Amino acid sequence: MLRAAGRELLDDTVESIGELEENFRDIEKANRFLGGLSAVGSATRSLGPRTIVDVGCGSADTAHALAREARAKSKDLRVTCVDASADVLQIARRRHGDPALTFVLGNGAALPFEDASFDVAMCNLTLHHCDPPAAVALLRELRRVARITPLVTDLRRSRLAWAGASLLVSIFTQNRLTRHDAPLSVLRAYTPREALQLARDAGWSNPRIRLAPFYRMVLTDG
Repeated sequence: MLRAAGRELLDDTVESIGELEENFRDIEKANRFLGGLSAVGSATRSLGPRTIVDVGCGSADTAHALAREARAKSKDLRVTCVDASADVLQIARRRHGDPALTFVLGNGAALPFEDASFDVAMCNLTLHHCDPPAAVALLRELRRVARITPLVTDLRRSRLAWAGASLLVSIFTQNRLTRHDAPLSVLRAYTPREALQLARDAGWSNPRIRLAPFYRMVLTDG
């Protein structure tokens, strides 16, 4: 099954902030119930980071969940949330404003941080938005700014995952962006083998993949 070449609506400017925010509410539900938060949470718990940068943060639901869990365990965790869209950051501040979160407008291919600035540099559901050259640039930057490891969680491309996404959005949402983008996201996702090769091309020393439920994967280095 070849990777699709189409663009998602979220990749371009969305004129309606309300429609965009509704789309992010759908993504938050998918992260909560379809393995996104659990995949990130289990990976970060084993690493014990005190600082994280979340690149392509979206509504910052993942960053907020990590910060909230750390507080519940009396741990100090600071998360810097980066997105290339000012509108998206506006939504993130409104939905998940948290003293442990800092919001930065920036491009994942050229992060405005020094080398090894964070314990973990992560992105969730971002890699599939990038064609291979852009994906390599993103992975290279994540590796550069991470002291411990970059951490990438994303979908795994498969026909069954595409069929499931198509069915779920047809039942549970009327949002135009979600109904268009969710099935296409699966078709644009990388396979584990492809993701490993992208990481090697980006200079990761020992990239590893862990498969997670609901057609997710977790990519780390070392």
